[in-house]
Amino acid sequence: MQKALTGALTLSALISLPMQSMAQTEATAGKKLQLEEVLVTAQKRMQSLADVPVSVTAFDGDKLKKAGIENLSDLSDYTPNFKMVEGGLLPNVYMRGVGSGSNQGFELSVGIFSDGVHLGRPHQTRGAFMDLERVEVLRGPQSILFGKNAIAGALSLISAKPGDELESYFSGMTGGPDDIQEFSAMVSLPISDSFGVRAAFRSRDEDGYMYNENPALARDEPGVEEFSGRITFGWDPTEAIKSSLKLEKTNRVQRGRQFETSHASALTGCSGENVTLDGIKNTDTEEFAEIDNYNVTLNVDVESAAGTFTSVTAASGFDSEDLFDGDSSSFNTVPLLGMEEYDQLSQEFRFTSPGGEFMDYIFGAFYQSSEMVFDESTPLVVRNGALADAGRDLLGCMINMQTNVSADLDKNFYMNSDAWSGFVQLTFNWSETLRTTLGLRYVREEKEGFRELFLYQSGTRNNVDPVTGAVLSALNIEAHELHRIRDVGVTLPSLNVQWNATPDVMTYFTATQGAKSGSFDARNNNASEGPGGGGTNFEFEDELATAYELGAKMTLADGAAELNFALYHVKYEEMQVSVFDGVAGFVVSNAGSALTQGVEVDSRWLLSESFMLSASLAYLDFEWLDYREGPCVATDDEDICDLTGKQNQQTPKWSASLSGTYSIPLSSSVMLDFTADVSYKDRHFTSGDLDPRGIQDAYTKVNARLAVGEINGRWSLALVGKNLSDEMTVGIGSPTVLDVGGFRGTLEPLRSYYLEGRVQF
Repeated sequence: MQKALTGALTLSALISLPMQSMAQTEATAGKKLQLEEVLVTAQKRMQSLADVPVSVTAFDGDKLKKAGIENLSDLSDYTPNFKMVEGGLLPNVYMRGVGSGSNQGFELSVGIFSDGVHLGRPHQTRGAFMDLERVEVLRGPQSILFGKNAIAGALSLISAKPGDELESYFSGMTGGPDDIQEFSAMVSLPISDSFGVRAAFRSRDEDGYMYNENPALARDEPGVEEFSGRITFGWDPTEAIKSSLKLEKTNRVQRGRQFETSHASALTGCSGENVTLDGIKNTDTEEFAEIDNYNVTLNVDVESAAGTFTSVTAASGFDSEDLFDGDSSSFNTVPLLGMEEYDQLSQEFRFTSPGGEFMDYIFGAFYQSSEMVFDESTPLVVRNGALADAGRDLLGCMINMQTNVSADLDKNFYMNSDAWSGFVQLTFNWSETLRTTLGLRYVREEKEGFRELFLYQSGTRNNVDPVTGAVLSALNIEAHELHRIRDVGVTLPSLNVQWNATPDVMTYFTATQGAKSGSFDARNNNASEGPGGGGTNFEFEDELATAYELGAKMTLADGAAELNFALYHVKYEEMQVSVFDGVAGFVVSNAGSALTQGVEVDSRWLLSESFMLSASLAYLDFEWLDYREGPCVATDDEDICDLTGKQNQQTPKWSASLSGTYSIPLSSSVMLDFTADVSYKDRHFTSGDLDPRGIQDAYTKVNARLAVGEINGRWSLALVGKNLSDEMTVGIGSPTVLDVGGFRGTLEPLRSYYLEGRVQF
């Protein structure tokens, strides 16, 4: 950590010395440097970021473009204590060390919102990430205004709307080594004084940064073909009424996965295939994942002297089909074919006072109905190496690779949900410098869940024979049927005190409670009772959080710099965890209690009219306070281990970023921009069982962008590099499936570079 920070500070010093000189020259000339104000809607009303009493990181469209942020995963390098990682089955999102694992029954711990609409399912993170006006990342429970499931934080995506003037752009990108080809375009057309249309699309094609050397495939992976389209209609029939209708659809097809074996198992240790984490894999299954996302959103604002009435009506969902090589090897052990369909309808009504009165207020009501169907099937082949490792000599390998039993598994999961809530937030402005905000949200939710698993003799629809059934039972795989209904209500309060110590220093203290919905486990393979049992843990309870945060936002250097910090302490009860069972399923449970606490610091400094420096630093301390029935490392003899007092996966102690942007005119009409970003993450575990083989060592990644373009923005040409330090890092780690002793991980993107061009009309 010290080495990485020293290097970052040295880079900062080398760049900033000449800039300081320039700043002094400009100051001498009587020029006053002033940071541009950042406006956000983190509190459901437009405010300056400096006035929002929440730990927030915001990115406007220009920053997203210059940093090369193409998806939610890219935000990880620029946002303290935020991480999105690719799992084998589903994306995993973490905030301050808290996230949800790979299970269709989970809501995301980090609430993701697109133009005010909650997208609570992991596959919904695959939606359109284009033509955005702004992205806001809020850390800590955001229960009052964002809802029950924003227990770790909220991420708000605000898409660009039709404007008053005709505008359009076209951009293209190409590069390697994974042969990226991307095209995007937008046109915004004002039809009349009150009606406008904005249309945007993005097409992306890439071969992948890993190579599958299995002779049956011999291809680059994970390849991606993606197309996103959006059309937004804006209609303002009167000065008091503003409305927009967004129609959005994304199709994404992925060839292959990021998993590769990193430690030899009973089978891979005998096959001679590659077992080194180096971007070379050897899966025999022609893996794919196709997802169709849709989103229809109607926003209506009606303004009056009393305040603004807002209605947000939405329909969203997705269809997905994917084939995943569950063993990530050359053996046809457990290819998982899954199909999932999800549909959601939601309605929110909200009334917001004009602001500036003694008592400002927001109150409203929310309703959401959803239905999900998930089916999964696999032709399962259990070899002796799934039960014990007979050794790696010739005789041992012959025993390991001998087929023990085979069977076909069919799993069906269904869940529907109806939730409604009412909320109110009151702000009392005691003086120009002191205010208190009280909030309350009540949520009522009813869910119905159903799961069944059928076991058939291989290639038939006949039930398995007793011998096959006994072997599968030893692997915690049993035919079963479960059906339950849950109806739960929860009340979530919040208190915030804001004090402007000086005109340039705002301090705040927040105490709040958060919750994440309980639900039903979609992925366990049995209905047994007891710890880890699929029957006992089919239904899991609400996760609860009590959070305290002390922070300050400061304007420095006469408006040329800002410094923000937040000190947080959050205790979680009944934490929901999903851990791979080492065979072919996942164990979901309420783990007990945990404490996450730490400090977040971020700043911006306009050193001159040409140079901007941004930095962030975060310290995270996560501890399981009570987790007596946790998972064990797969190589241990025990099935249940006490993880009390230990940390969680995805909890690096330190993370930091440093970004510098330098702009200089080459002529009266042409500008040169150079942006360099350095991000650091400390050593951390990548698997929930804290297997030491899944430790990701500390790393530093460097991104850079050199662009030249017309000052008025009509055209630009940029050379972009990502992960220039070529760090080989793992997102998610887990033991191998039905294969004793092995370990694997999802490899994150390696060094890439591309050329980007943009024309604006």
